[in-house]
Amino acid sequence: MTENPYLHSATPPPSAGTTEVLNRAECWRLLGITRIARLAVVDEDGPDIFPINYLVTGDSLFFRSAPGKKIVDLTKRPGVAVEIDGTEGGKRFSVVLRGEAHRLSDDADIRGSAIDSLPTLTGSEKWNYFEVVPRTVTGIRFRASR
Repeated sequence: MTENPYLHSATPPPSAGTTEVLNRAECWRLLGITRIARLAVVDEDGPDIFPINYLVTGDSLFFRSAPGKKIVDLTKRPGVAVEIDGTEGGKRFSVVLRGEAHRLSDDADIRGSAIDSLPTLTGSEKWNYFEVVPRTVTGIRFRASR
């Protein structure tokens, strides 16, 4: 078995004042202004990550998907993580939402979320609508050294 030299390396703690923990309201604000995220799902081979565009309505995140592996994975294991990152005011941020993804099948729920009006990134037909109901929402902000 190959020894992983990074496995036991401790990550140095951040210097005082370099990392700000974001409150829930700020995390939701950033989720509301960012348009591209990464959706992490788990299948029999382990974690997989997909880029998604999404929208936020209330305290839920909504996305749409074309048929495929992602939908199969979500049906078997609805636990997901959604991550966004970006730059604002000269500082970097990262927000992670962990929750359960549920497929929307009721037309009133789909229209109420407005997910059916969200343009797709690829232009492909995406008729599968999902709501991610959060369990946790966490985030950090920091000044990048470069």
